[in-house]
Amino acid sequence: MTLDLQTLDEVSATEAIRAVADLAKENGIKWALVGEVAMALYDSDRLTKDIDVIASELLPARFPVAGKLRQGGERYEIATSKRATSVDWIIRNDGFKPMFHEALAEAVEVKGLPVLTPEWLVILKFIAGRFKDQEDAVFLLSRPGLVDRSVIKDKIVKHVGREAWQLAKSGYQRWFDMADGRTAEEERNRNDGYIDS
Repeated sequence: MTLDLQTLDEVSATEAIRAVADLAKENGIKWALVGEVAMALYDSDRLTKDIDVIASELLPARFPVAGKLRQGGERYEIATSKRATSVDWIIRNDGFKPMFHEALAEAVEVKGLPVLTPEWLVILKFIAGRFKDQEDAVFLLSRPGLVDRSVIKDKIVKHVGREAWQLAKSGYQRWFDMADGRTAEEERNRNDGYIDS
């Protein structure tokens, strides 16, 4: 088995997104971009090999299914003029499903494409918990005026309760401090007034 480490180019990404968008529209399926393509729409320059989408339901059979997604959904292989492009079509099948549905319902249009709000991207990246997700979240949080941090807390409290917020609060605070350029010593010495309980 060989690994395809080729970076996704703009032409392939555009064609693949157009293909799934057209099929979703034909079938009344709501969808929005997440992952690195969503990050690019918010001006991140991190590269990606595939396209990640959250959606209200699976697409009807038209594209080859390359596999099932652990969290729910399917990976489609979309033929484009330059190369086959993977699209992870995510339908959550776990306890986070209500959060994903609300995130999808609140998607906004950026550069003509449906994408999750920056607040929802930060929350979903916290759930994913990988190092690259932390990097992405810190990038979003560091952009002046892009993320309303109080909305993050409100969404978490709404969906999983105040106790869950108390458990997650220090992790988010660390991301906020990193985004604000605070040092580890400054983090230890701050008076915890940045995020209210």
